[in-house]
Amino acid sequence: MFIARDKELSRFNSFMHSAKTALLIYGMRRTGKTCLIKKALETWSGKAIYYQCSQENYHVNLEALTGEYSIVFSDYHRHFDTFYDFFRFLAGLKEDIVVVLDEYSFLKESYGKNQTDSMMQKIIDSLYQSSVKVILCGSEVTVMKELLEHDNPLFDRFDMTIHLKPFDYFDSSLFFQNLQPKDKVLMYSLFGGLPAALREIKQDCSAAENVKSLLLAPEGRLRTLVEKTLLMEYQKPGSIYSLLSLIGNGKRTYSELRDRLDPRGTGNLSKLLSKLESNDSIKKLEPINRQGDARTAFYTISDNLLRFYFTYVYPNRGRIEMLGEDEVYRLFIEPSLDTWISYRFEEIARSYFSRRVRKGLEKNILDIGLYWYNDKKTKTNGEFDCVLAHPEGYEIIEVKYLSGKMTEALAQEEEQKIRRIEEFRILGIGFVSIEEFGFNNPGCRLISGEDLFSDELK
Repeated sequence: MFIARDKELSRFNSFMHSAKTALLIYGMRRTGKTCLIKKALETWSGKAIYYQCSQENYHVNLEALTGEYSIVFSDYHRHFDTFYDFFRFLAGLKEDIVVVLDEYSFLKESYGKNQTDSMMQKIIDSLYQSSVKVILCGSEVTVMKELLEHDNPLFDRFDMTIHLKPFDYFDSSLFFQNLQPKDKVLMYSLFGGLPAALREIKQDCSAAENVKSLLLAPEGRLRTLVEKTLLMEYQKPGSIYSLLSLIGNGKRTYSELRDRLDPRGTGNLSKLLSKLESNDSIKKLEPINRQGDARTAFYTISDNLLRFYFTYVYPNRGRIEMLGEDEVYRLFIEPSLDTWISYRFEEIARSYFSRRVRKGLEKNILDIGLYWYNDKKTKTNGEFDCVLAHPEGYEIIEVKYLSGKMTEALAQEEEQKIRRIEEFRILGIGFVSIEEFGFNNPGCRLISGEDLFSDELK
């Protein structure tokens, strides 16, 4: 089942049906890279050789790649001394051929970082003006990003690059089209946007039942996905797991993290944060009006599945063994679940406006994000969860995850608080509520759960 990824598929297909030679596709594990490749190859009229590199040595990989060639071409007696010889042979066949080297980072590990990239540079350079294409694919994001850096032999060798990321809230909801908006938000808040994770959700079970069986159970499919797949690249995970657990469901500034994890100022925290940002595990959020201000910036885990694991599963592993999944869910998850979802709902609201801009439904929006205010006149400071920056000022969007309809009294109370702040020019005020609204105000944007999943956003 192929869901969403229309933009990426269109770009991929344009590469396949062009005279271009090399494509790089990368993204964290289980984002659907292989699925995207196979979908694009469905319309490819030439020959396709797909090979997933192993952590074996150079010659084992070359022999296995040759074996894939043999199956595709029904030619079982070929032998090659080098990868370069293999590709030059393909170029000499004068046929339209694409070679996919998946998990390219494994080949780099087995043969050597610099040797592998230099070898691939030589291969790609030799294939220009030929009918052979090369696609390098990988899940170790940091390693794959290095291929794009100026000092890497493969710098400027790729005709196209696709960075595949987890689905946003809207594309994730396409797995649950029969659910109500509130339940779609719940599913995304708990299980995130990795296609491989979303396919595991049992739609005939409640969210609680899915959490217990898939995430809390020691052999649960999603717990295994996190522990055995998403976290497999951390060879010395102790400090990294402590950092991710601390970030968890909170908005952690650098100073808060430093005080807990690096009080002596060794610099190790900066290295860990850099590593986790580089491989897409965490992201740094800065208020749109305080770019570069370390005091107001904070770190958050990128995908909700990983976030849920480090907030609720990892710290409670011993309790799960002793108390069981049902009791851990009742005692440690259920009481804070609405707060958990409310934080994710703020992110969904920002993503909603981002999607509207990309669909051409909003104009003249310069930025979307958080806004940190420190109003001297009212002697108040705080944060707005969703702000749209326009050339003339700001549109303030209050995000409310409520159990019922938002009332006019609550809206008026929130509007009065906003208008008392005079440090910026307010162009408009809006509200996002998962339920409907108990009033109508033409002067405000009123965005319901149904609006968040409108067909116009597809």
